[in-house]
Amino acid sequence: MATAVFLIGIDVNLGPIRSQYIIRYWIFFTSSVILIRWIVRTIQKFLLKKGFGRHSVIIVGTEESSKYVTEKLLNHGQKLYNVIGTIKAIDEINNVENILVPQLGKEQDIKTIISKNPVSDIVIALDNMDHNHIMKLISTINGAPVSIKIVPDLYEVISGLARTEQISGLPLIEVNFQESSWSSSGMKRFFDFLFSFISILVLSPFFVFIGAIIKLGSKGPIIYSQERLGFKGKPYQIYKFRSMVVDAEEKSGPVWTSDDDPRITSIGKILRKYRIDELPQLINVVLGQMSLIGPRPERPYFTKKLKEKFPLYERRFRVRPGITGWSQIKHPSDLEEEDVRQKLRYDFYYIENLSLNLDLKILISTIVVVLSGKGR
Repeated sequence: MATAVFLIGIDVNLGPIRSQYIIRYWIFFTSSVILIRWIVRTIQKFLLKKGFGRHSVIIVGTEESSKYVTEKLLNHGQKLYNVIGTIKAIDEINNVENILVPQLGKEQDIKTIISKNPVSDIVIALDNMDHNHIMKLISTINGAPVSIKIVPDLYEVISGLARTEQISGLPLIEVNFQESSWSSSGMKRFFDFLFSFISILVLSPFFVFIGAIIKLGSKGPIIYSQERLGFKGKPYQIYKFRSMVVDAEEKSGPVWTSDDDPRITSIGKILRKYRIDELPQLINVVLGQMSLIGPRPERPYFTKKLKEKFPLYERRFRVRPGITGWSQIKHPSDLEEEDVRQKLRYDFYYIENLSLNLDLKILISTIVVVLSGKGR
């Protein structure tokens, strides 16, 4: 009754369309959307109860943690998860029986167990969150057509170094890379191309000036090229303003550059301090070999060694390498293995959280770092 009085009382002159018709249409449209959503949800719930669209999960971990995670997944409101069973971790010492699902075997047999069961998700739940153990597990599972999730420790949740999703109140880290809409839509590539192309046009007089200084400062070419591994591990030639003497690695072989490296020329020290030597990589960005923002590309020689030390190192190849990136503004250049380990954490964080906002944040931070001369 109140609604009818409200509709009759409103009579604003909108030409051929009466305001009452607009309000009635709005109410009809809103009610239809709510009804359709309810019907779709009801059908989804019905299909899930019948087993259609459910995730088949295997939990790897200690009995106590496995039992806790099993309860959480089975109690999921939409019944989205079906726990096939558990796999006993190597460091399991407890004998807490998980009566909810069967035990499928031990960690050593994980690949065989995955191949024999219709599994879509592997959840790693350990009492002792030993990172080496987790890395070994992920490396073993890697390549199987499954999604990997990890029950994180408190530090990883609080620090924000890992992106988590909530399932029935249980935080889980999604290990498998899913391309962000910012990247998959092509907007990131369009922004890279437009920004780099305009920058090359604007900075071309400056490039000529820098080239003249390099030529006068030492013998050798102005532009230095070197093979790097880029998107999907494909090799390409990276371009830089030469900041070292010619044939710098002739005697030493491939080595990382140190802060007081004697091979760096006097002009090169200034170029490297303000990252001017990196500017020719704008050409690589225009050619589609690199992005403005991303993990730094590495040489094949070092990549081969780092892949042996860090099993997940190849995940960096899932995005285009960048002129600058999250790890570059958060950590100095690589000097030893621990630097690589720390920078990998930042690279993985960037890959998992890739977005326009993060790219803009890194770009602005890079400008601040460059202007302050603290880039190296």
